[in-house]
Amino acid sequence: MKLRTWQTIRVGFAFLSICAFWQMYNNVVPLLLTNTFHMNEAYSGIIMAMDNILALFLLPLFGTLSDKCRHKSGRRKPFIMFGTIAAVIIMMGIPVIDNIYFSKPVNGLLVLFIVVLGVLLVTMGTYRSPAVALMPDVTPKPLRSKANAIINLMGAVGGIIYLVIASILYSQSRTEGLAHVNYLPLFLIIGVLMIVSMLIVVLTVDEPRLSAEVQEMERQ
Repeated sequence: MKLRTWQTIRVGFAFLSICAFWQMYNNVVPLLLTNTFHMNEAYSGIIMAMDNILALFLLPLFGTLSDKCRHKSGRRKPFIMFGTIAAVIIMMGIPVIDNIYFSKPVNGLLVLFIVVLGVLLVTMGTYRSPAVALMPDVTPKPLRSKANAIINLMGAVGGIIYLVIASILYSQSRTEGLAHVNYLPLFLIIGVLMIVSMLIVVLTVDEPRLSAEVQEMERQ
């Protein structure tokens, strides 16, 4: 029994996109809250902790829902596809609202910004568990530890991609002395990365066939 390395790499693109997103979210959103909206660190910390609180409910919920899913494309891929698309659309509101607020500070925009963050966290929660569960579904048990190492490596690559892009777009020489930093280009690039990663998974991973093969192996 041999691990299908390229197949595992393709599966890992779902985790790559998730890690790239969270690297950006955890690095950029605190800066927006404190620099643009002038929020103190205590309130900023509470908002940044929302993802952990929501994850307690969302991850088990959508993991269970995907377990019960009987879509023709598989149990996990529908959640990965629709969750990614929704997250990319919604996350574009973050830099847009930030830019508008900087040019014209209105309290209602802060409320809208926080609402968008909350909705974004929910959409990300809809496909995080299905994305993680996809690898065990399509990989025989004896090979899952090796496959997991590849998945984790793909996640690290996603984080590195974000860091490289951010270091190029927002080097000190580019941002020094600026009253406001426009993060929309960064969000657009990461959004494209997420969509491309999702398409790789959806179009190249035959989840129903691979899951059936794994189930047949485990019955023998």
